[in-house]
Amino acid sequence: MDLVTRKRSKINSYILIVSFLIFAYYLIITIGPLFYNIYMSLSKTDLMSEWTFVGLRNYLSIFKDQIFLKSLLHNFIYILVMVPVGIGSSLLIAFLIYNTNGFAKKTYLFMFFAPVVTSLIAVSVIWRLLYYPNVGLFARVIQGLFHIEAPLFLQDPNIALLCIILMDIWKDTGLRVVVLHAGMEEIPESVFDSARIDGASFFSTFFRIIIPLLRHQIIFLAAIYSINALRVFGQVYMMTGNPAGGPAHSTQVLVVRMYQEAFLYTKFGRGAAISMIVFIMLFGLVYLEIKSFSKGWEY
Repeated sequence: MDLVTRKRSKINSYILIVSFLIFAYYLIITIGPLFYNIYMSLSKTDLMSEWTFVGLRNYLSIFKDQIFLKSLLHNFIYILVMVPVGIGSSLLIAFLIYNTNGFAKKTYLFMFFAPVVTSLIAVSVIWRLLYYPNVGLFARVIQGLFHIEAPLFLQDPNIALLCIILMDIWKDTGLRVVVLHAGMEEIPESVFDSARIDGASFFSTFFRIIIPLLRHQIIFLAAIYSINALRVFGQVYMMTGNPAGGPAHSTQVLVVRMYQEAFLYTKFGRGAAISMIVFIMLFGLVYLEIKSFSKGWEY
């Protein structure tokens, strides 16, 4: 009995030590930088000279900055376009794949999922070439099929942001399709059999059975891609040249603006303030996601 007690005491000591190390790591890697960033956002500094505490002045000046407000608007446009279009198109594709069998189903899933595991930088560069005016693939196709002048795509302030959103939707379609297809696989076959017996059409089955029963997956994907839309950076930076966010700030988004304030203009206080605003918005989205999943759904 004493031997068992000693072993348990030894194991408990190891657990305590490991727990302390994990907490210390979390404190150093996460909590420490967060408070450091909060203090920086309340200061005026270029990290080379002395810090000056300015309180909320950085936040007040940011909300008077037209480029920041335009960036905020672009992020909301990103959410409003990418989330419904991405999920809606992925739902349809997943349902079509669900109705295939065998090797064809595996092939389609592989084809759609391949871009997901491809580097975002590589995809952004390729799509930038595809969007190239006059000689890019998209321009040549439009000119060849419709015999009209192709748009300038990324060089046109009116559609540049939509061009980037289209690329983003395409790249992650495979992940959404896999999640939604897995949800469809969990729906009992008897549900579809009953629908067929009742004479339900393709669209009735899709809108009245598939979508309601995939509500959890849809909410999850909407939350994840809303978060991604708020922190979008790499594709905008790679596809809009130097400085990023052009032309005429038409693709400027929050994280790009944060990067420019901090690392191009060396206004690290303003950059930290933007990062805190993004953090608060992300925290709000995560909270809404948790609240949505905590609800009891009835079908």
